Amino acid sequence: MTVYQVMDNLKSFILDAVKEAHLTTKNNEGKIPSVILGYLDPLDSEKDEQEDFPYIIIRYMDDQSEGDSSNLKLKLIFGVYSEDFLGWVDVLHLFELVKIAILKRPVFDFYTIDKPIKSSIPEEQPYPYFYGFMDLNLTIPQIQVEGV
Repeated sequence: MTVYQVMDNLKSFILDAVKEAHLTTKNNEGKIPSVILGYLDPLDSEKDEQEDFPYIIIRYMDDQSEGDSSNLKLKLIFGVYSEDFLGWVDVLHLFELVKIAILKRPVFDFYTIDKPIKSSIPEEQPYPYFYGFMDLNLTIPQIQVEGV
């Protein structure tokens, strides 16, 4: 199992966890958060940066192989748009949806999400955008050496 495959599987899991979360966009429309691997696409000069919101980015941080397993660290980056200064509540809501889903099913076919699950919202927020972070530690099987 590659790190990318783990991240892609987690993406599907998170999409399912937040499928009922319709967050307000700048056009006052309800939108389910996009779940993106790695990084947001670069903005072109004619695209409004608010079109990306809301989102959850699954970002690779690092991994380490030891014995029979590997440890993988991922950071989830939550971004929402809110004109009413309560965007931090939307971030908390997304945290809870993802955490509850993980705590109900921390063991997947080929990886485990380990505790603790750490979430944070920075004190400084670039209104009307609000951000939060969740650190995940996963245990994945070690690649087996062939021919030994």
